[in-house]
Amino acid sequence: MSIEVVRKRLSIRSWRRGTKELDLILGQFSDKNLNELKMSDLILYEQLLSIDDYLIYNWLFSKEDSPKIFKSLIKRIQEGMHH
Repeated sequence: MSIEVVRKRLSIRSWRRGTKELDLILGQFSDKNLNELKMSDLILYEQLLSIDDYLIYNWLFSKEDSPKIFKSLIKRIQEGMHH
């Protein structure tokens, strides 16, 4: 599968989370960042998107600690939330 197809699929998944807050946060993150990410980063992002919304929300708003594997990605998404 080409990297362009992966980016398109992840963009769609980012904008259709199920909760409006995460649709906006992850959708905007995907619009701004997916074209810069390498395949390894896209795979990690895809793994993040497979997790339940309430957990992602809690990690993004520092209500719970995210697993170590996602820490840098969560931080990058959080930085985008403040702009």
